[in-house]
Amino acid sequence: MNRREFIGSTATLFQPVKQPNLLLIMTDQQSYSAWSGAGNPWLKTPAMDSIARAGFSLTSAHCTYPVCSPSRSSVFTSRYAHETQVMENGKAIAAGIPGMGEIFRDAGYRTVYGGKWHLPKSFDGMTGFEKLIGGAALGAKMDAPLADVCSKWISEYRGEPFLMVASFMNPHDICSWIRQHAGSRPDPGSAAWPPAPQNMGVDPSEPECIQYHRAAGYDLMSQAVKIASEWRAADVRRYLDGYYRLVEEVDRQVGRVLDALRASPHARDTLVCFVSDHGEGLGAHRWVQKAAFYEESVRVPLMFAGPGIPAGKRDAGLTSLLDILPTLCDYAGIPAPREARGRSLRPLFEGGAWERPFVAAELRYGSVEREGRMIRTPRYKYVRFNSGARPEQLFDLEFDPGETRNLVSESAAEGPLNEHRELLRDWQRETGDAVY
Repeated sequence: MNRREFIGSTATLFQPVKQPNLLLIMTDQQSYSAWSGAGNPWLKTPAMDSIARAGFSLTSAHCTYPVCSPSRSSVFTSRYAHETQVMENGKAIAAGIPGMGEIFRDAGYRTVYGGKWHLPKSFDGMTGFEKLIGGAALGAKMDAPLADVCSKWISEYRGEPFLMVASFMNPHDICSWIRQHAGSRPDPGSAAWPPAPQNMGVDPSEPECIQYHRAAGYDLMSQAVKIASEWRAADVRRYLDGYYRLVEEVDRQVGRVLDALRASPHARDTLVCFVSDHGEGLGAHRWVQKAAFYEESVRVPLMFAGPGIPAGKRDAGLTSLLDILPTLCDYAGIPAPREARGRSLRPLFEGGAWERPFVAAELRYGSVEREGRMIRTPRYKYVRFNSGARPEQLFDLEFDPGETRNLVSESAAEGPLNEHRELLRDWQRETGDAVY
């Protein structure tokens, strides 16, 4: 093949088809740094890396709520959790809000779903999708059967364009791992374990709401943070090693689905989106599991590959999981819901300018009396809770990426602090959020 023929074949490969098939692959509780494509030397994720090589990675993607059900409600509706009314696990999306399954089914797509749903339980309240296989068990029991079913369906399916969601559980099994490892171990550690994070220390002047979650033990997430508070650096290293092995295991299952796709007639006309619903604390700030506004919990991997998307590209502009639904709609030629809060990423993929002034996130610690909001701009992160002492945080992520120095009380930060307070007020007015 000469150079002209090679360029022509490559150009054809990336020409968008009229209505591509869509494969949305989700993991659960995977921080942005928890894959080898992010430069992490302590694990290997060849399947995830292959998506990045073939497509476009968003390196500053953030969830809207670092807990499973609320975040998933945003992925499937492009609305914030206070709008979907899924402000805690086990709640269904509010009636009248169209979801991804309904949108694509009504546009003529074959819509199928396998794995974890969690809105509120396994497939309860799901509309718009055919159910391939449920998912409420540990990833150790669920993820391989999910890969089996999805791979078989892709291999055998012939027909109109499809939207498949393959929603894996792991590395969520780390939640059980943490509860099985309460207390500090005398083991001095292993050279094969990852190092403890440099920002492992806890700010004694954290907002009172965060301190409540650390100590109250009012739910399983709170109990896990309480367990981690007793760990030494060696315990955190052991935990990180266990977590990374779970990521590697789910990567193997993701790879099986991708292998089935590549071997199928759908390989050249399927757009793949890979994402995790939220991150994991990773021991930073002595925090584990999720339910925190720290970057380890809110920043996640997000990548797209397929027809019309250039290979091997990445961008560090702020993106939100709200952007997934509008992006898939754009490539399918389907209007996104008028009320969608996200934006299509297609202009960015096609070389256009991308500028998002901020992303927002929400949290509730057990009660409406302990709710927080986050505004993340390219340089700063602002957090405010609706009760308790010291309710605000401001971090300069350019100079303090570990979020170890709260600038709220520093006079030099008065300008950025007031700017972010105003951004939060504007966002609340726009989205109808009345938490304050």
